[in-house]
Amino acid sequence: MFALVLDCSSLIPCGEKPEEMKEAIRWLGNMLSNPNLTNHVIIYFSPYLIKVYYTKAKPLLEQHHPLPPFQASLLRVLPRLKMFSSKLRGFLCKTRSSEIGVKLHVLESTRVQLYDVNDVGLTEEEDKEVLRVALASAHQEAFLVAANSHFFENLNQT
Repeated sequence: MFALVLDCSSLIPCGEKPEEMKEAIRWLGNMLSNPNLTNHVIIYFSPYLIKVYYTKAKPLLEQHHPLPPFQASLLRVLPRLKMFSSKLRGFLCKTRSSEIGVKLHVLESTRVQLYDVNDVGLTEEEDKEVLRVALASAHQEAFLVAANSHFFENLNQT
């Protein structure tokens, strides 16, 4: 099993991105909806990251059609994820199967906030949150997926 932490940029297959990047995002969206991966992939979130998806990714995804299957499913489940993560504490820290196909895991904010990433070169709070979620989920092999070139360019890897 492997874990993914998805930056908003890795979800949106449109906008001012090179065509090969848009194609890679569509490919990822198709792969994550593959039934053979259902029991092998967990996507990690935090309540804050869900809010970022809801406010930044959701409006852009609603304007883009056709969406890859994963993004279309995420768009449908995002309002419930937002509600559950902010209102139901019992929803947090449990891996759940979903209509998206892959498993979802929402980490508690207190666990994610344990990781201080203020000195790693990232300036955007959303980028810092993605990195914190990746670090908090790193008890297993976790992959951070971002389509923003500045994310990895600005990251102080030492």
